[in-house]
Amino acid sequence: MKTQVFTQNQSLKTFGFIAAMLALFAFHPIYGQTKSPSTEVSAKERSVSGIVDDANGPLANVNVIQKGTRHGTVTNDKGEFKFPVKLKSGDVLVFSYLGYEKQDVYITDDTSFIEITLKDVNVEMIGALDSNTPYKSKRKKN
Repeated sequence: MKTQVFTQNQSLKTFGFIAAMLALFAFHPIYGQTKSPSTEVSAKERSVSGIVDDANGPLANVNVIQKGTRHGTVTNDKGEFKFPVKLKSGDVLVFSYLGYEKQDVYITDDTSFIEITLKDVNVEMIGALDSNTPYKSKRKKN
């Protein structure tokens, strides 16, 4: 068996050849993506709207927020909303309103309209107001 010894010049040529081949394959347009990820995702995204009410009728100004983001909207006087951002399956909308339980709604493939009824919750105040002592301003009188 023969042992081949490379000189420094031959090693540089071999390294240069390998680097050139890697660059050729890495930057060749045939190996690049033909579709951008945003076009593929947008086909699965959808507009979502709906109505929010309670036992007495529609609720105005209910917060509707996409969980984990800053995207959101509020309901109008008729309890209707149209979410400003297109949503995809797996996204979660959080409905919240003071005096009512928060509710999470998971978006599925066929979700385009949501009807939700919020349940009221008791809000208890702890302690009592101290109305015996009048408020005194710390400002100096002139």
